[in-house]
Amino acid sequence: MFEDSKQVPIEYERDLEAWTCAWYDAAVERHFIRPPYHPDTVTINRLQGYFHARLTPVEAADACFARKH
Repeated sequence: MFEDSKQVPIEYERDLEAWTCAWYDAAVERHFIRPPYHPDTVTINRLQGYFHARLTPVEAADACFARKH
């Protein structure tokens, strides 16, 4: 998920991993995806942006998969 040249603190990795697991669970619970689901590169980059913007995992699942107006 990260470029090898960029070093990130282990705490950040743990936070991102926990957040991503919660996002995945929220997306499954809201019937946006079904396991096993493997996001593409575009979706992974979008999720990193949602994480940095401090969206909750549920908000990120909605932003990622909900129908657009």
